[in-house]
Amino acid sequence: MISIQLPKPLEKHLKEVVQESYSGDMELAIKALLKLHEKYGWKEQLLADVRSVRSEVREKGGIKAKRIDDAIRSYREGKGPSDA
Repeated sequence: MISIQLPKPLEKHLKEVVQESYSGDMELAIKALLKLHEKYGWKEQLLADVRSVRSEVREKGGIKAKRIDDAIRSYREGKGPSDA
């Protein structure tokens, strides 16, 4: 059994959602949450990774459009990622 302490407003909101959407069945609500996490959780991680890469590229002075075009062309021709 899992036990967690939630702030009162969050606990109240959770109880309301479980009651209204899952007929009070907490197990069903948790299963739905886990299913959503499996389906969409990777997208949150990808977004965080993209933001991190963007920040690092900006710090290093950006990237030129020609280099992006060359990398796309190389990838499409089957050469794989460009090392240029």
